Amino acid sequence: MSRDRKRYHFVGIGGTGMSGLASLMIAEGATVSGSDLNESPEVATLRGAGAVIGVGHDPHHVGRPLDGVIVSSAISRDNVEIAEARRREIPVLFRLEALSAMLERYRSIGIAGTHGKSTTSAMAATILRGLRIDPSYLIGAHCPALGGNAHLGRGDWFVAEIDESDGLFVNVTPSIAVITNIGKDHLHTYRSLGEIERAFRTYASQAGRVVLATDDPLLSKLARAIPNAFTVGLSERARLRAVGVRQRRFAMTFDLVLDGKRIAPVTLTAPGIHNVENALCALGAAHLAGLDLVDAAEALSAFRLPHRRFELLEENGVTVIDDYAHLPEEIEATLRAIRSGWPSRRVVAVFQPHRYSRTRDLGREFGVAFAGADVAIVTDIYPASEPPLPGVTADVVVNAIRRQTDAQVFSIPEKPRVLAFLEENLREGDFIVSFGAGDIWTVTEELASYLIEGRFLVDGRPASILS
Repeated sequence: MSRDRKRYHFVGIGGTGMSGLASLMIAEGATVSGSDLNESPEVATLRGAGAVIGVGHDPHHVGRPLDGVIVSSAISRDNVEIAEARRREIPVLFRLEALSAMLERYRSIGIAGTHGKSTTSAMAATILRGLRIDPSYLIGAHCPALGGNAHLGRGDWFVAEIDESDGLFVNVTPSIAVITNIGKDHLHTYRSLGEIERAFRTYASQAGRVVLATDDPLLSKLARAIPNAFTVGLSERARLRAVGVRQRRFAMTFDLVLDGKRIAPVTLTAPGIHNVENALCALGAAHLAGLDLVDAAEALSAFRLPHRRFELLEENGVTVIDDYAHLPEEIEATLRAIRSGWPSRRVVAVFQPHRYSRTRDLGREFGVAFAGADVAIVTDIYPASEPPLPGVTADVVVNAIRRQTDAQVFSIPEKPRVLAFLEENLREGDFIVSFGAGDIWTVTEELASYLIEGRFLVDGRPASILS
């Protein structure tokens, strides 16, 4: 698409997926410009690579000759730059449409699913890179061990995280489609879980080969409709399985079994059964790509979790973790991993609900997700540019946790008050974890700094108001 020095403008260029795609196009030789509402490290990096980026949206940004305008799904359809591009008859593409066109030049592994996409994509890229294939990749999270979230490799494989949020993923046709799970989310796009299920079915049916994690009941059902699907999971029904799974704090170990035959031991530096399932998806994709599973399992040992995926911020008498989980199943899985790896610790979970619409649609389902926490702190909703909805507040989550768990629940709307509360009530040995797709990470980062500076124990262990 961009090998003949084409010119593209990105509306909403600062997002993880948009900035990654822009960096790939720059690496291919395209001239890239863009706009975003805010400065960010991603914007600064792209400027350093030669992109011209304006802060704020202005029709003049698309006033020069362009081969296309690429738009983030988060951008309103009445954006002034989109309107100007259409007035000038410049082709307008959504991010996933542009990525799909790029994938057509490669053998591709497209990783989709309601949860675990970024982690599984990073695992697949780690495997291919470890086997010296030098893949290209585009992942929806910063991956320090991979040097970022995007890379233009010299090999002919491309690993791409495929986002289902706007519904456009049904038009992506990878060589190998991977689906990690199917759950209820993005109900602003889909009217029901059934509609979500049908979209994933369409995505799977158009791919060359398919990997399905059939411990998920909806994927087990889908596998019956796709006879040649390659199934992975812990269940005996799966072709590629993990057996003898054990957790030791941050690491999982298991034996990899293919069609009943033991293949190799696997050590995975990512806690929780859900990450074992993610690893099986990545290994399944490697197998369908023709790679040796023994070599792939060894390469996976170099995997490190992406940014904000069970990210250890501090361990100094108190363990502090930040995690991107913002859906009930994700939070439940992460707390289960904490309980398994650190069984004797008091677990304090800080949750920032994400989007008014998601809180409206799923708020009551968050209760049981916090059953693994001793203490749950819930902040105000992070709007993610959504306007407030009448009657929708974080109280729906607070009340659900109170009704469905034995956790002590505290509603503390503002982040500074959450930080002060944690500092005043820490106990030695606490396990603190923040959850949310917004900016709740700022609280746990500041808490980690507080612990690093040693203020926690200056006056001895503080008396706690928590029972």
